[in-house]
Amino acid sequence: MKEHFIKKIKLQGPITIADYMSDCLLAPKYGYYNRNNVIGAKGDFITSPEISQIFGELVGLAFVDFWYKCNKPDSPILIDIGGGRGTMMKDALRAINNVDKILSKKIQPIFIEASSKLSEEQKLNVPKSVSFTDINDIPKGFTMLYANEFFDALPIHQFIKVNDKWHERLIDIDSKNDLRFIHDINPSPYEYILPEYLKNNVIIEFSPAIVNITTSIIKKVLEQRGAFLIIDYALDKKDLYGSFQAVKEHKYINPLLYPGECDLSTKVDFALIKNIAKELKAYVYGPIKQNIFLKNLGIDIRCEQLIKNNPNKKEEILNDYYRLISNDKMGSLFEAIIITSEEKLQPAGFQNA
Repeated sequence: MKEHFIKKIKLQGPITIADYMSDCLLAPKYGYYNRNNVIGAKGDFITSPEISQIFGELVGLAFVDFWYKCNKPDSPILIDIGGGRGTMMKDALRAINNVDKILSKKIQPIFIEASSKLSEEQKLNVPKSVSFTDINDIPKGFTMLYANEFFDALPIHQFIKVNDKWHERLIDIDSKNDLRFIHDINPSPYEYILPEYLKNNVIIEFSPAIVNITTSIIKKVLEQRGAFLIIDYALDKKDLYGSFQAVKEHKYINPLLYPGECDLSTKVDFALIKNIAKELKAYVYGPIKQNIFLKNLGIDIRCEQLIKNNPNKKEEILNDYYRLISNDKMGSLFEAIIITSEEKLQPAGFQNA
């Protein structure tokens, strides 16, 4: 896709990081998520559901618990936003079926997916599922919705402070037609809402897409009743120079090096999501670290059960377990937050959150 960006920049000038991410990830023909085998050991990155079946199982059981606490409402729907290959939904539905056959028959699995390639894989893994590209097409029903590593792929804008003024960070081409970062000559019109106290060269990220999607989903949850679980990379106070990153063959690389051939992501501002939920009068639990969330849901017990049933796979199961919960792996890099319509109803996994 490099030639695409060279032509685009020569025609219209430097582009925003948001435009770059959108084209790289979702262009109909050459976008990264429309390529084959991008997720998993043979791809460029791996998600928690692909590491261990326990992850999806625990989330499925957490929603069973929530459905019970809400007195088993009619028309339950389970929605996965950006569900990869459908592995997490498949694991969640299997766990639900193991504990409640009635709910299993009632529940309608739904994927919200922009990639036609991934949508095909989701249908193969979860045959009774239906797929939509637009959140607004979700049918009415008791809404149990989750997004695992979805928000980190949404387009973001970056602003960098130069000479005490905020400028938008852009992507241009150099004399050799290689992509490079620059900043807009003129200060950003959003400067008045960006903090004054931060030092020069600090980078702030903002995603209108996160605001719009979060708002739409929360309004739907409040209207239909239900819960919205988000698990993702968490933005840290130490991320003073932006979190825009690329992964290819499980290694971090320059995000401008192979456009359309690597996964692009940023860390998610959970504080922003929490503030949106509170403004909409929803009930919020978290964010908490992924390892705390999974331990609260009983990952240790489930791990022991798997080892007992599969003693020859003990080492593999334990390796996967530690990858999900270790502080130097995914355990503290990822956080979980849940937004619900129900007052004084604490969802499973968020004890004391």
